[in-house]
Amino acid sequence: MFYLQPLSPADGREVYDMLQRIPPENGFENSAYTMDYGDFPAWLAKKADMARGIGLEDWMVPSSTFWLMEDGVPVGQGNIRHRLTDALRERGGHIGYAVAADQQGRGCGKALLRLLLEEARRMGITEELLVTVYLGNAASRRVAEACGGEKRRETAERVYYWFS
Repeated sequence: MFYLQPLSPADGREVYDMLQRIPPENGFENSAYTMDYGDFPAWLAKKADMARGIGLEDWMVPSSTFWLMEDGVPVGQGNIRHRLTDALRERGGHIGYAVAADQQGRGCGKALLRLLLEEARRMGITEELLVTVYLGNAASRRVAEACGGEKRRETAERVYYWFS
């Protein structure tokens, strides 16, 4: 069974190892990829602060990180941006997500996006939610469409899916 687990500064090796199986690609930037494990606790602390709006640079918005768990094992990562800026409306959106390479093709992406959409509503984000997907990322486009995303715009680089 899939469920979301919020990032915790106490997260350990299992989460770190899963993040090493999510290379930055298709627009998802995994800043923990190839990170030394000794630097991981500080990374977690910074991410926890970001969720509370602490230590943000001028262009940043608060963002909460979650792990997709399956039977107690982390298999994916998702981020919820609490609000959008003009720049995030063009690239990024409210939600970003990725599944560990060895877990892809099993429905994890759909489960992750559905759970993140539900969590965003629980967090009080009442506006329509935006997910942007690289045009060539067919798997992520299928996930957004399967989760009820309405494609409203397409550029040479991205597809824009809105969720009511």
